Amino acid sequence: MQFVASVIDPRYIPVAREAGADLVELRLDRFSGGLTGETATILEKNTLPLILTVRSRQEGGGFSGSPDELRRAIDPFLPYASFVDLEQQFAGFAPGIKRLKKTIIASFHHDGMLSGKALEATASVLRQYGIPKIVVKPGTLEDVLAFCSFTSHTKKPVITSIMGGEFRFARILLPIFGSSMIFCYAGIPAAEGQFTVPEARQILTPLLA
Repeated sequence: MQFVASVIDPRYIPVAREAGADLVELRLDRFSGGLTGETATILEKNTLPLILTVRSRQEGGGFSGSPDELRRAIDPFLPYASFVDLEQQFAGFAPGIKRLKKTIIASFHHDGMLSGKALEATASVLRQYGIPKIVVKPGTLEDVLAFCSFTSHTKKPVITSIMGGEFRFARILLPIFGSSMIFCYAGIPAAEGQFTVPEARQILTPLLA
């Protein structure tokens, strides 16, 4: 299991490294600065595997552009990346990005809960072009337990997480049940309910030892 620090500005990447992150996610949908000389210098010095993410508004992010606009946002940063997060609507870019030796995280965010069958169907579709990342918004404790059960029994690797702050503790539970990454933050939270990397490490390290 790996600790990911989401950042909304490349200037927080050194903070992520100092906090003990295994990877860093750059949320390009929250960053409008482009690839300036300062940003390029930060990325060149970065020693952590980098995930590039452009999260759409439909899935809880800030991007509302076309597929071509998404590709133009990602392309300047690709030389520095190890992973690219692609929602299903942008899966057509996956083959070309894979040819550049980048790993695809195939993501799906849903503002609610899904049945077990729907979760498995979603994972199967996502697995066709990358590592499935499924994020839901539980409405009850029973939803949290069902999502933990799905995480435990589905094919690995899989990444699972939740939206919102009401069941924030589920972010910690899901790696225990088999999620291969936990998304934390460095600097300013990229999403409601995220823990810092040190907080998550302090809780999870003894449990996963």
